[in-house]
This record gives sequence, C-alpha cells and structure tokens, in this order.
Amino acid sequence: MALILALVIAVGSIAWGTVAAARGRKMNLQEWSVGSRRFGTWLFWFLMVGETFTTFALLGASQSVFSNGAPGYYVLGTMVLTAAVGYWVVPRIWRAGKQHGLVTMGDYFTTRFSAPWFGGLIAVFGIISLLLYAQVQLTGLSLILGSLFGDSLPSLAYVVAGGVLVAAFVLVGGMRSAAFTAVVKDVLLIAVLLVIAVGAASAAGASGPLGVFDALKDTQPHAATLPGIKGTAATNTWWWMSFLLITPLGSFALPHMFQVSYTAKDVATIRRNQVIQPLYSLFYVLIVLIALAAVLALPNLPDKQANASLLIFVHDNFPSWVIGLLGGAGILVALVPTAVLVLTASSLFTRNVVGGMSKKLAGSLTISRAGVVVFTAIVVLLVAQSSSKLLSIMTNVYSAVGQLAPALFLSMLWRRVTAVGLAAGAVCGGLIVGVPQLSALFAHTVPPGTVIGLPALVVNLVVTVLVSLVTRPPAAAAIDAGTGDSAPAEDREPVGEAALHR
Repeated sequence: MALILALVIAVGSIAWGTVAAARGRKMNLQEWSVGSRRFGTWLFWFLMVGETFTTFALLGASQSVFSNGAPGYYVLGTMVLTAAVGYWVVPRIWRAGKQHGLVTMGDYFTTRFSAPWFGGLIAVFGIISLLLYAQVQLTGLSLILGSLFGDSLPSLAYVVAGGVLVAAFVLVGGMRSAAFTAVVKDVLLIAVLLVIAVGAASAAGASGPLGVFDALKDTQPHAATLPGIKGTAATNTWWWMSFLLITPLGSFALPHMFQVSYTAKDVATIRRNQVIQPLYSLFYVLIVLIALAAVLALPNLPDKQANASLLIFVHDNFPSWVIGLLGGAGILVALVPTAVLVLTASSLFTRNVVGGMSKKLAGSLTISRAGVVVFTAIVVLLVAQSSSKLLSIMTNVYSAVGQLAPALFLSMLWRRVTAVGLAAGAVCGGLIVGVPQLSALFAHTVPPGTVIGLPALVVNLVVTVLVSLVTRPPAAAAIDAGTGDSAPAEDREPVGEAALHR
C-alpha cells in the first residue's frame, strides 16, 4: 500500500505539472529554459524555495543532526542568510537577464565582460558543480525508496527510474513543469513532516517534543553543543561558521539559481519572495526534532546508515499511509530539483559551450533537450560510483562553486574587475579545493575544521584583484550590465541574441 501510494503521488504530480506546463504554449528556448520570464509571486516562490528544500535538506540535514547533534543546526541559518544576500543579488541578475535576453549564468558573464570565452569557462565549471549537486539528489532518491520500501530491488534501479522520470518531464515542459510540480512537492512535504513531528516524541519514548531534548540530555550530553556527539574537529565551531559563511556566498553562484532568477516577472516579485523566504527555515525545526527523536529510538544504528536515519525511524514507527506520503514527497523532493539542475546544465552547454563555437546553434532547443538526456545519464553513473555521505558531497559542492562567488559579486560591485582576473582567481581557488595535496597544504594555514573552500576563496579573491589591476577592463556598456548603472529594465522586452556575442 505504501509503495503504491508513493508512486501515485509522485507520478500523478509529475504528470500534472508536465501537462499544465506544456498546455497551450509554444515551446522555444526562452519558454523551456526560463518560463518566458512570467512567473508571479507564488510560482516563483515555490520554484526558488524548492531549489533549497531538496533531498539534502531532508536527508543530509537529518543525517548531520543524527550523527553529531548541534553541528546540524546550521540548516536553521543557511536559508535566512541566503535570502538576505538574495534580496540584493537576485534583482540585479534579473535586470541584466531582462534587458539583454539572457538565459544562463554563462550568458550573464559573456555580456558583462564582452567575453564569450569567459562565459564558456563559467559554463564548464558550472556544469561540473550542477552534476555533483544532482548526484546528491539522486543519491537521496535511492535512500528514500530503499529505506522505506525495502531492498528487493537494487538501489541503482531506483536511481535509473528516477533519471528516466526527470528526463521525461523536463523534455516536455522545461522549467515551468518543474515549477508546477514544486507546488505539490513543498505542500505535501510540509504536511507529512508535521504529521511525523507530532508522533516523533511518542515513537522515541519521550514525553512530548520538549521531552526529546530532556531525554537527549541524559543519553547524549554533548548533542546540544559544538562540536557535537562525536566531538571532532570536523564539526567544530570553525567548521560550523565557515560553512555558514560560504553557503550563502555559493548559493547564487550556483548556475541554476541564476536561471531560476530569470523566471520572475518583475523585481517586486523577487523582493517579496526574498522577504518571506526565511520563514521556510522554520520547517527545518521539524527535521531537527525528528532527527533527535531518531537518536533516541535508534541508538545502535550503524554510522554507514546515518544518511537514512530519518527514513528508518519513520519506517519502524509509523503506519503505512505515513510511509507512503513521505515516500511520495521524497520522490518529488529528489526529482524536482534534479530536473532544474540538468535543465540548467543543458542550457549552459547549448548556449555557452556549443553556442561559443557556433552562434546559430546557441538557441537550439533540440540540443538542449538532448543535453538533458546525456547529463541525466552522467548523474546516474556518478551515483552508481559513489558511497559518500550527503553532507560530505554537499560540502564539496559549495567549496567548489564558492570559487565563482568573486566573479558574481565583483561583477556587480567593482567596475575595474576583468574576466582574465576572475578566471585566474577561480582556477587558483578551484585547484586548492580539487587537488588533495593543495587542500592539505592550505588546511594547515587555517584553524582545524575550517571548510577548505574558505581559504581557497581568499586566495581566489587576492589573485582576482591583482590580475585585474594589470589587465584591461571591458567597455563601459558591458560593465553596466552587471553594476546596474544603466536604467532599470523591469518593463523592457529582451533586445535579442546580439548582446551575447558582442
């Protein structure tokens, strides 16, 4: 019954979202990639928030709380900080996109620096980070289905089935189908988390929600303070603060957040969304409560099963209809963000990699759709080859993508910054994050526990400034695209593709 209910919810929601998105609309690259820039407050709200409320939010955050206690509380701050940054950043991204007809993050940097080569470099770097992020989502999908419904099928079968569903509904409806399905996903997930949170204390043998904390104080006295239950440098105060700092910086350097930003109909829609978005972090309190109850109920759970601790707790202590609802919501939580991620990766490939070599192919919807199939297949292969914890994968993603943060913020703040400077900085930062020997070397320069992306970001910034000062800046008209010095563009129509190839 539970599996049938989950499949009906997931497949029905995806089918509805796909049909609603494609009905009565002429599908071109602008409609497919950014919904023709017409999303109002509610649709934009669910799409933007949906890209933060993912399998990592559900399983990675609960795993962090289950394994370590207080270190996992970082989830309560990330959305608030990200929304504060977004209130300033997203309107600028949207204005540039509206005025110049931009579709991708690579388009923005091509226009801002009059440098198609730089847009292509950003696109390649962005595609890699998106595939790693999508790996987190499909890893979460295999955990959700395997933990809730048994291992009669290999976990890879769940991942392949999820990949097929992702490719199918993205190919048909594009960004709009993901937005419509996100509405069902978020409403259902909040509802089922409320139900589980209400019953979590009883399942853990505690006397009410506050009793969970009292019981935990006796059994795990270090759970409420840093560095947490295990007491290692990997989750100490330096890790906590550095991860909280790099997350909002890296969030809008993720290419799919750029593309989602372009979908809004106006700046007022964006700012309303950023003001109310922090309220969503309150629902992380439910995840924290459930994860702490799981600590009490599953004291002997092996560490290798920590990713699935919330799911095992629900499976062992709740009726089948709750398991079915969580399974349906969990499938959507994995597939909707994955859809946006592979759509964005495909758009970057078409517009800024293929388009950099052949301008007439930059608007090809056929190539973009083919890219969805290829990138989805790559993500499935990444999941098949990895056994890392979700938090570890996600920390690596933000450490890597955080190296694009100077490019984003300096393009809006410093007129003198150059594409060559930003490229040199990103390469230096990326090498520190990606090469183990360099990571180990720079780890000795900062307090133990500090996320390696932070010192890499400092090196990135220093190199960017030094190289920019000795290289030629772009033309004034290109600079205005990022700094916002040109007139606001809320009511303008896109000027076409020419701006991308000046």
